[in-house]
Amino acid sequence: MDGNSLIKKYQSMDSTVRGNWMNLWQECADWCYPTNDNINRIRVGGQEKPPQRMIDTCIEANYSFASGFFSHMFPPNTVWAKFRHPSPMMMANKNVANYFEEVSRIAHKVIVESNFAQEEFQSLLSLGCFGTNCIMMEEDDRNMVRFRNYIVDDIRIAENYLHEVDTIAREYTLTGRQVIQKFGEEAVKKAKLDKIFKEMEMGKDNKYKFIQYIAPRDDFKYGSLKATEKPFASYHVSKDSKEIIKESGFDYNPFKVSRFMVGNEEIYGRSPMSMVLGTARRTNVVYRSLMIASEQQANPQWLIPDDDSVSGMSNRAGSFIKWRATNPNGKPERLQPNGNPALAKEMYDMHEDQIKKQFFNHLFRPLDQYRNMTATEVNERMTTDLMTLTPFVARYIEEHVTPVMNHLFYILQKRKMLPPVPQELSQSAEYEVDYVGRLSLATKSFETMGAVNTMRVFGELAQMNPQALQSLENVDYDKLFQEIWFANSSSMNALKDPAEVEEERQEKAEAAEQQRIMQAMPAMADAAQKVSGAVDPSSILVQEGISGGE
Repeated sequence: MDGNSLIKKYQSMDSTVRGNWMNLWQECADWCYPTNDNINRIRVGGQEKPPQRMIDTCIEANYSFASGFFSHMFPPNTVWAKFRHPSPMMMANKNVANYFEEVSRIAHKVIVESNFAQEEFQSLLSLGCFGTNCIMMEEDDRNMVRFRNYIVDDIRIAENYLHEVDTIAREYTLTGRQVIQKFGEEAVKKAKLDKIFKEMEMGKDNKYKFIQYIAPRDDFKYGSLKATEKPFASYHVSKDSKEIIKESGFDYNPFKVSRFMVGNEEIYGRSPMSMVLGTARRTNVVYRSLMIASEQQANPQWLIPDDDSVSGMSNRAGSFIKWRATNPNGKPERLQPNGNPALAKEMYDMHEDQIKKQFFNHLFRPLDQYRNMTATEVNERMTTDLMTLTPFVARYIEEHVTPVMNHLFYILQKRKMLPPVPQELSQSAEYEVDYVGRLSLATKSFETMGAVNTMRVFGELAQMNPQALQSLENVDYDKLFQEIWFANSSSMNALKDPAEVEEERQEKAEAAEQQRIMQAMPAMADAAQKVSGAVDPSSILVQEGISGGE
């Protein structure tokens, strides 16, 4: 792999996004992400934005989407992703459960102490606007891990045969001083960029363009410590000299790319903003009409006589319209406006609601929207509402959350930050990531709710026909309990070992049997006495008063 071929690969990836995609991203950014709208045009810092956008609805809707999505996906005070063994039987073991609980706690602490929150929020803003987001994850000496958000215009992507994004390329710019700091003097000389040193001697610090290309390495060596033999290859290429200035590698792809929705034969995502571009344009027009109608109502136009001809026509509020008067001495008159601000306001509100619904703002409404409802009703209503996001959440977990947590597990393991592995896992070191954030719990709760409702129905049927209770004998209540427990993300540490539970049940059964016998003994003794009395002649004699003696 040489520099020329890598540049050609980048150009090939770049050509797929020029034109339609770039135009789409630019328009989406104009409406809802004005801080990152330099896609098809170059605008210097502080320059005024295009004045054609009169509404801020899309900006507010995207912000609400990102903040609501983040607070439900990644609550800072809650462990929102846990590690666990794929086997439920292994997780039933106390030592295994405690191990993964501790690993999950350590991972959550590292995430919280990093810059994940601020970069992830920016990444979600990109997802709502462009439909594709990218966050880079790398090791950091201070906080273990560090994250950085890239908007879709900064990267170029390619998929494998499974439609997974595994190849990322980006173009970036560095000053001469930054080039030396990043790559070192020897690498700069090897890449035939000696002119950097000459320019710096002359007091110049020009900018240079580079391309970073990351892709799976076909000939990687499993477990190798050499960067050039890792599963993912990384190349930095100078666009000036067309030479590779640095070659390295990663065990995990540092770029985590996710798509909101992917169209057929497309690799870049579609966003909520892209779905409401037409509505946004109409809303802008309606808002302009609303402002004109409202202004004319507050400051009507005037009719004034004109002896020559009709001229000076204007529709601005407070303007004068000259007209040929039949009476030269006619006085100016207020023109009764024909606009209807109420109708324009109704149309504007309707279009605004459509935009907010496309950004799922109604799913992240405050709790006061659920007034006059019981806690159970609120939970069921919120769960049902959040189910709308299930397809998007599933994709985001697969493309974003799971790769981040797998990469973090690798870093913690490499730095020996994990607790000792229990003996039970010595032959089975596999694990899986279980996302337990609120959006995932909504889906799980919905599933377990079905089983609970089914049992409730059979309980009601039993009131009419007791035989209905026999059907509930098919339910394994221990398994049902575990599913409900896991669905609500309850701690595994709080559960007893199954063997301990069985032992306690046996002891309770024996104690109950012993108590039953003790309670039954007086009655048994009384019965025995009566039985023995019926056949004992002496007792009969005593009872009849004819016993021997007196």
